[in-house]
Amino acid sequence: RMGMNLIRDELEDLSFSVLNKKARDLITERLKFIKNNRADNLQDITTNLIDVLKENGVDAKFAGREKTPFSIWRKMQNKKISLEHLSDIIGFRVIVDNISDCYKTLGIFHSKYSAIPFKFKDYISTPKINKYQSIHTAIIGPKEQRVEIQIRTSQMHDFAERGVASHWKYKSSE
Repeated sequence: RMGMNLIRDELEDLSFSVLNKKARDLITERLKFIKNNRADNLQDITTNLIDVLKENGVDAKFAGREKTPFSIWRKMQNKKISLEHLSDIIGFRVIVDNISDCYKTLGIFHSKYSAIPFKFKDYISTPKINKYQSIHTAIIGPKEQRVEIQIRTSQMHDFAERGVASHWKYKSSE
């Protein structure tokens, strides 16, 4: 709630490197391999998604996001799956102007690409208890790649990144 996710992530990952160095090193090496083999591919996917939205009259900003080695390890442990079965190591945040553009963007992606079942969450209509809002979905996107997408407005993005501090910023500027 206080926007300390970056600090939490850094502390978790530093602790992980001390408490389970072998697992962290394996995940880090695998992430490097994935990045090296998909760098051009990720840029192509981003360009394709931006073009699809522009063709449909939606102006959006894209931001990539990457899970930390510790959050990857924790998810592997919780779901009892291998790294290869995780679909959200790298994902996209699509930032649009307003809530109706969030839903329009979702509709565009779901009509153009196949949605992955059980990978849809609407935290705009039903925010999390900490007031987090975003639409999460996953598609079989360009080049038949699994693509995780979070769709939100700039205000929602600031709140997700900085917590209540960003809410205070908006209130004080009114």
